[in-house]
Amino acid sequence: MTTNTKSTRSLERFLAGIGTAVCLIVCVRIWQVLNDQQSMWPLPSLYLLEMIAMSFVGLFGILQGDAARAALVGALPWITIGVLLAFVVLGAWSIGFLFLPVALIFLITAILADRRRGRNLVVDAGVGIAAALTQVALMVAVIRLLYPDAVL
Repeated sequence: MTTNTKSTRSLERFLAGIGTAVCLIVCVRIWQVLNDQQSMWPLPSLYLLEMIAMSFVGLFGILQGDAARAALVGALPWITIGVLLAFVVLGAWSIGFLFLPVALIFLITAILADRRRGRNLVVDAGVGIAAALTQVALMVAVIRLLYPDAVL
């Protein structure tokens, strides 16, 4: 392993850790603010837990991407990006934009990891888009299920 590859891998791990930490801080702060104003009903709490879980999924994909050469492990950061970006877009009028920095950190990390690993960026970006569309469908379905009179 060359020095450049080793330093790139260290940068990937550092950025993924920072992205996860930022996501955790943002979620805790949002929960603190909303909890003071109202009790946290299930939907916002579940979304915050999902964002935390997805950031850990992205971190896992970066940390384990070389140990297991499986395609799924290498795609985990892209799945994280897709889910985060879908939440950013759908939650834009409320708290969504607070997760944009996390999504951008994971995007930079995933691009660096893909280039170092020799993975196909187009295929992985497609995985991210599929994850985003799945997240949108899931969010709309849950909102319609819990709030049938809601206008989407």
